[in-house]
Amino acid sequence: MALLLAAVWLVAAEARAEPPPSEMTPVRTELVFGTIGIGAQAVHASLVALLRAELRGMSLSLIERQPAEPLSGWAREATGSGAVLVAILLDGRSEQGWRLVIIDAARGRAIVRALPGGLRDDAASIEAVASIAVSAASALQEGLEVASMPLAAVVGGAPTPSSPPAAADRHEKEQPVASKPRASWQARGQVGMSVATFSPTAPTMQGIAMALGLTFDERVEARAFGTAFLPTSIGGPLGDFRVTRTSVGIAAGPVLRSPMFSLAAEAGFVGERVGRHDATPAIGVVAAEPRALYRFGGVLALRLRRTLFRPLSVELVAGGLYFGRRLQFTAQSAESSWSETVWPAVAFTQLGLEIATN
Repeated sequence: MALLLAAVWLVAAEARAEPPPSEMTPVRTELVFGTIGIGAQAVHASLVALLRAELRGMSLSLIERQPAEPLSGWAREATGSGAVLVAILLDGRSEQGWRLVIIDAARGRAIVRALPGGLRDDAASIEAVASIAVSAASALQEGLEVASMPLAAVVGGAPTPSSPPAAADRHEKEQPVASKPRASWQARGQVGMSVATFSPTAPTMQGIAMALGLTFDERVEARAFGTAFLPTSIGGPLGDFRVTRTSVGIAAGPVLRSPMFSLAAEAGFVGERVGRHDATPAIGVVAAEPRALYRFGGVLALRLRRTLFRPLSVELVAGGLYFGRRLQFTAQSAESSWSETVWPAVAFTQLGLEIATN
C-alpha cells in the first residue's frame, strides 16, 4: 500500500509541474496588415474591409499596423507578439506594380509575391492581395510552411553589433531597385465597331475598325489603323447604286494615365477609297462603268481607354477627318440631272476591345 501511495504522489507531482498545453504553445489568432506607398494606401480601406470579412470565418482578427522606414523595424514589431500568426505588408511604392510581403511570425521566414501593374493595369489586384493573404493564413493554421526566405533578405534584418545601423538603412533604400523596371515600349492591338458620316442620302455608314499601335515609355502612343465599312445604297430620280468605302491611316500623340483609365490625343493622316458598284439606272439613263475614287486628309481624335483586367481594355474613340478633295456622284438624262455630294468633313466614333503586351 505504501508503494501504491508513493506512485500516486509522484504522478500527481509530475502533473502539477507540467504546464498546460496552452502555456507551452501559444494560440496565434492575429493577422497584422500594413500598407506603404501611395498606390497601396489608396486601397487600404477596401482591403481591410475585405480581409475582415474573410478572416471572421477563420477565427482570426485583423490588426492594422502602418509601417515606416526601415521596414525591418515594422517586421520586428508586427511579429513580436506570440498571438500573431502572419504579418502582411503591401508595398506600393513602385510605379510598375505591387510587392506583397508575407511573414511567418512563428518561424521568422518571409516570401515576396509580385503583382506587376498593381491597380493601374489590373482591377482584380485588390482581390488577388486578399486571396493570397487568406490562403497564407489558412496554410499556417494547418501547420504548413508558406515562406522560405530569411526575413532579413526580404525587409532587412535587425542591426547587430558587427553591422552598423547605416547598413540596414542602406539595404532598405536599395529595395525599390529590385522592382520591375518601366517598360520602354508596349504593343497594342484593337478591333471594334465604327460609325462615320458620309453624305446627305447616306448620313452614316457602319464598319469594322482595326488598329495596331505602340506605346513608348507610357507617354506617347502611335498607331496604324483601318476601317472597312459595310456597303450602302444611294438612290435618286435617275437610278440607284451601291457605295463601298475603306480607309487607312496613321496617327500619334501623347497619353495621360491613371490607375484605371488612360486618355490619348492624336493627330495624323488618312486615306479613303470610295467605290460605286451595281448601278441600276432609270429608263432612258445609261450607267457609266464603275470606278474607285481616292481622297486624302488629316485626322484628329481622342481615345479613352478603361482597363478591364490585364491585358484587356475597352476603348472609345471619337474624332474627325477632313479631306481636301470633294467627291460627287452625278447622273443625267435628256430632261433632268441629279447629283450627290460626299461630305469633305467626316465625324466618326469607335468602340472596341484592346489587348496589350508587357
